[in-house]
Amino acid sequence: MYIAFYETNPASLHLRPNGRYEVSYNYKVLEATREGFETIFYSQTGANRNDWVEQSIYFNEPAGSTGRASFTATLKQYDDYQLLMNLVSNGSIAVSDIQIKDLDSGLVVAHENGQNMVHTHSPMLNSEGAFTIVPSPSGYSLQTHGFARLWTNTQMVQIPSNTNIILDFDYKVLDNPKKEEQLGWFKVYSASKPHLQRSAIAIPGYQVQEGHYSGAVKTGADNDIYILEVAFNQEVKLQISNLQLSKQVTVAQSLDQHLSDARFPRLGNNFTTYGEWVAHDGSGSAQGPTPLISLFDLEKQLALSDIVTGLSSFYLYNDPALSKRLKAINPNIVLLPSAQTHTIGLSKDMRNLAYNPMLNAEQLYAQGISKDWFLTTSKGEVINDNEEWAQIPLNVSAFCPYNDKGQTFLQYWTETILDQRLKDGTWEGVFLEEPITVGNWRIPGMFDKKRVDADYNRNMKKDETPLWITEMTAAATLAMVRTIREQVGWDEMIMGGNELNPAIAPFTNGATIANFNAAWYRDFDQDKFNESQWGKFLDSYEAVESLYHAPSAIILEGTPVYKDWALPSDKREAAQPDMAFHRFALGTALLTDAFYEFALVDGRSAPFLFDEMLVDSQGWSTTDAANKGWLGKALGKREHLVLNKEEVYQQTKPIILGNRSTKYLKLYEGSNKSADSRQMLIEFDWNILTTCTGSPTVSFAVNDDWMGNYDLSSNLAGSSGSSSYHVTVKGRGSVMYHLNVPKFGSVELSNLRISFADCGVYRRDFEHGIVLVNASNEEKTISLNEIKGGLNRSNIRRIRGRYDTQTNSGTPITGSLVLAPHDAIVLLAD
Repeated sequence: MYIAFYETNPASLHLRPNGRYEVSYNYKVLEATREGFETIFYSQTGANRNDWVEQSIYFNEPAGSTGRASFTATLKQYDDYQLLMNLVSNGSIAVSDIQIKDLDSGLVVAHENGQNMVHTHSPMLNSEGAFTIVPSPSGYSLQTHGFARLWTNTQMVQIPSNTNIILDFDYKVLDNPKKEEQLGWFKVYSASKPHLQRSAIAIPGYQVQEGHYSGAVKTGADNDIYILEVAFNQEVKLQISNLQLSKQVTVAQSLDQHLSDARFPRLGNNFTTYGEWVAHDGSGSAQGPTPLISLFDLEKQLALSDIVTGLSSFYLYNDPALSKRLKAINPNIVLLPSAQTHTIGLSKDMRNLAYNPMLNAEQLYAQGISKDWFLTTSKGEVINDNEEWAQIPLNVSAFCPYNDKGQTFLQYWTETILDQRLKDGTWEGVFLEEPITVGNWRIPGMFDKKRVDADYNRNMKKDETPLWITEMTAAATLAMVRTIREQVGWDEMIMGGNELNPAIAPFTNGATIANFNAAWYRDFDQDKFNESQWGKFLDSYEAVESLYHAPSAIILEGTPVYKDWALPSDKREAAQPDMAFHRFALGTALLTDAFYEFALVDGRSAPFLFDEMLVDSQGWSTTDAANKGWLGKALGKREHLVLNKEEVYQQTKPIILGNRSTKYLKLYEGSNKSADSRQMLIEFDWNILTTCTGSPTVSFAVNDDWMGNYDLSSNLAGSSGSSSYHVTVKGRGSVMYHLNVPKFGSVELSNLRISFADCGVYRRDFEHGIVLVNASNEEKTISLNEIKGGLNRSNIRRIRGRYDTQTNSGTPITGSLVLAPHDAIVLLAD
């Protein structure tokens, strides 16, 4: 009589017909048998034909005997083999550590530890759940038909602390009846405290039939036993193959110069949130009945950029594999995670979060911020605090107290930047969100009071002045940047946000300007174009561009402007007004050497490929990455088309204003005596004599209506520059210019020249095209000769667009071209 006491299930563990296998296991005879113990490979089909596998194990030993049994066997042609262990007549035996090895592939295909069955390619992994191991062209695949999970065997896999662990595998979706967006999950957790865990990106399922998963997670800083686990959604059926687990090894890196070689239009991105959230609903900005975009498509579009800044700190510990995935598409891409500088962002849940070593990077950073570093009023009230969400200014002054580790905020900040963002080599550097050189705007009265209630010196008195705060803040920012630079040299990129700031430019590699076009529109109204702010942008760009250390980049993020800055929550496609905003923003960017993007809402938006971004050799707008940089190299600098210039005012004597009660001075008052609109061109040099608590400005009014300001690009003593910009004055209209200074500080203007001219149109030539920009408040007709330019371009034609088909109609340009106010067009040309 044969009594089966152990058998594998052919439906779960498929053994290959004609395969060669080795079986081994430990045993202990508990009760002797009269006739023995048997282990065989059994096929019901073969048995029906009396066709048996010759090799097997048979032994009969006394009670108490122990050992390890093994044998090898070659199966017959049948596909329903199972491993079968029998008692012959009677007896009792315990077996453990059963292993089945495929001798043809060298892989362990099953392992049993005596507690649960483990179907795996390696004893390094444990497993459980509803799945089958099946043959595949690459060896074996795991096929799920319900919930299943794999996790590392701590006896064989020792995972180091503070290390990026990467999981790669290929997968096919066999069935996803409920259209699950997430097919599975990958995490690391503590073996001693399993509730301490950190998750990577989920396995993407939206609009995916097959793909390659590459996820990573950083282990904790504590010396602990870590377990990695991947679990598969019970609602889907998957086929998993080529599974690979690896750790990231840090190697020395040095920045190359690919950015300077980038062709036009140069694409960059200010991507401020997490890819999974953007793919789902634009992180709240593109909500809808379905996910916005597949994660794979999102990252393909993101990889079209040569540089991406502002990356969420969530990537640092929960998805460092973003770098691996994007570099697989674009090997030269530069990725810079963001870092807070002078403030700490605190949500309600972060305030009440208990410490554990597996928190995400942002949470761990916030946990290390001492409450004594919060900037308070003289009465001890935290400045700009809010229970739900607060951006609290921090004490960046020399009066900052020490924490329990003997660190000031600036010392802690430096340590964290190095540890979280720069040490492991995942990223090319760091993006500093607000490296300000003026007082923090969150401090009430910062720009209009003689004394500010911000108790930096901790004496419980309202005795700080805006000027002292400004100079101290600038010194703190310079100390931050210099300290990081001293630690990493020039092998890491440091970029700033907020503004094109010449004071910190020599220590950095560039800047990202979010919503760079928003200041051009008064009251956030598309019909109120502020020509002076547009001119200020070009002047600021030109003044700072050469100050950055190579390799350098400036990213310009254009956006629509929304009334009262009330952002939409369901923006998924570009509308016609967006096309106009984009055309003008792109045209302006092409007058510079900057990298460009246009976000439909803000840094949460998925990249949107407007017509002009990718164009093939036939002039068709496309989504093919092979057509990136289709305009080629720039053939020169931008050209301002100025005609009929007539100087109406000149003053070479310096004009000095500031540090006295008078805060404004009339520079010029005149009128346009013509019946037609004309541009007035104002040019001057400027010099900051003493540090200002804000930016000095030149304001102007037309027909007594204020039309906007031109902000000087620096507020710090010793800064200087030149300005040249235009404004449109209606026929018979009056115009007035004023110089304005903030409450503290002084400025000098010299070489002031004011002219009437027909101007405001700019052009620039590229190898394969031309950009034309009308930066005025009136419609402009551009002659064919002006379009052809000094290079006498030929075969000039419009792009054939996918979205903006009226502008980009694909038609040739054979005569003059009319550009609407504050508009632009990109043309193909030979």
